[in-house]
Amino acid sequence: MVAQITGPVGVYEIGFQLGPRLNAAGRLENAEEALQLLMAPDLATAGPLADDLDLRNRERQKIERSISEQVIGAVRARFNPQTDYVIVEGQLMWHVGVVGIVASRVLQQFYRPTIIVGGEGGEWRGSGRSIAGFDLAAALRECNDLLVRHGGHAMAAGLTIDAGKLDSFRTRLNELARRALKPEELQPSLRLDAGVTLKELTVEKVDELDRLKPMGMGNPSVQCLAGNVTQARPLMRMGADKQHVKLWLTDGSVTHEAVWWGAGKETALPVGRFDVAFVPQINEYNGRRTVQLKVLDWRAA
Repeated sequence: MVAQITGPVGVYEIGFQLGPRLNAAGRLENAEEALQLLMAPDLATAGPLADDLDLRNRERQKIERSISEQVIGAVRARFNPQTDYVIVEGQLMWHVGVVGIVASRVLQQFYRPTIIVGGEGGEWRGSGRSIAGFDLAAALRECNDLLVRHGGHAMAAGLTIDAGKLDSFRTRLNELARRALKPEELQPSLRLDAGVTLKELTVEKVDELDRLKPMGMGNPSVQCLAGNVTQARPLMRMGADKQHVKLWLTDGSVTHEAVWWGAGKETALPVGRFDVAFVPQINEYNGRRTVQLKVLDWRAA
């Protein structure tokens, strides 16, 4: 109830509704309250703990949005796609519990390996996210003399750095990225599994695809392309910051609801006839099951 889950608990519900609330305690302070909730002997004990974690998650979202807006605004003001192969941003008092999420948000906006650091005093801690073709952990090893400590893997890493060395670190990391990445690798790409018609996307067919779950890094979701569609009715913006978009897509015979999570306010939205890339999903609401498309991107038909 607190996590607003109305249907069966699956991979999405755990990853995007339950997980963030459990993680919120550890991100902002410590994870003890989440542990207490998981060990609660009854609903009377669990209820107040769940409510408190929900409030902490809302606080975490507010902090994350604030830092993301600061970083994206600062980067956009001076970003040069020809020379900026990585993004490194840091500021005193940025909450270290959310900098990894912020790095992911910035990477989505600019498609560059991104490191965000913050904290108090002279030593700042941070987290980074990378793109295919740039081994972030290996790059940090090349910057060992500039870092207090670091660790991670090719696509994500953490580090501690003296605040005064941040500019030198940014310069070094950019040099490494320019040697490792080709310009075409700085453009995001989609791996599409099939071209389909909206008519083919029945509840029964999407249920068959759901049998491939759980999806993840080693087993990505099926991604499809539907061509020459239009909007059956005006789109609707959703979310506290109107950052999500709901659309109703039609090919003239069949209409499916679609949701573009995190589309943002400045992303170009579909007009006229267009092709749409998406993940087919089942939406369950009030006992009714319908096909819903999770939009990934679009282009003019």
